[in-house]
Amino acid sequence: MKKDWYSIYQWDRSCGVIYMEWIAKWIAESFEKILLISDGLRERHFKVPHHRGQIDLQTGKEQLTEKRIVRAFYNLGEMPILGKILDYEVPLKASRNAKHGDIDLLCFTSETLLCVEAKQPRSNESVLKAILQAFTYTSLAAIHRSRFVAEYCLPKTLVLAPAVLTFASTASALQVREWENYPHARNLIKLLNNRLARSGAAGIRFFVIENEASEVEFCLTASTQKIDFANGFTPKITELSLT
Repeated sequence: MKKDWYSIYQWDRSCGVIYMEWIAKWIAESFEKILLISDGLRERHFKVPHHRGQIDLQTGKEQLTEKRIVRAFYNLGEMPILGKILDYEVPLKASRNAKHGDIDLLCFTSETLLCVEAKQPRSNESVLKAILQAFTYTSLAAIHRSRFVAEYCLPKTLVLAPAVLTFASTASALQVREWENYPHARNLIKLLNNRLARSGAAGIRFFVIENEASEVEFCLTASTQKIDFANGFTPKITELSLT
């Protein structure tokens, strides 16, 4: 198995709830040997001019895909705890061949820029994959932090922080609610947070949208190509501790 952060979170077993403790233990034991590959990382133009929250509506608007959810968040403009939503699907690759993903949501609150990995309401992926994605993307953004901050016209004093945003019904939220049962994952969080601190970033944060499943099921609406939350739907967000 390749020992770089991109390859690890792409590994199929990183998604599996039953494998989380085993993988977390393996990562912790190999931690100092795992590389952050920055080849092909963008140095500028993180902000995409044509991002306006639009979406292809060839399929039914009720389909709660990850792309639709993050664009609806963006069109909301601001959310409790997360603050102002600046952008979505922020590209990190300079070329198609580079091994980087996109930051799902970029949120600004209280001198903190949250690099958010968002999961759709029906996600059954382990929280470990989302944590590793958020950690990797934030670590990459920190390499060109000053340019990143300048493009979004943010204070030079702000701190980058990785975050996971999911729904109460997901496997990842259920895992974090039982976090005391995962000692290897808790230990790994400490290692990841220490590494983030060395790059000037803050520790990993975890947010849950607590709305009832019946509210979430039909929460999207659309006009032309723009996708929004239906009238009256307000995300009820709480933060859960990973320490």
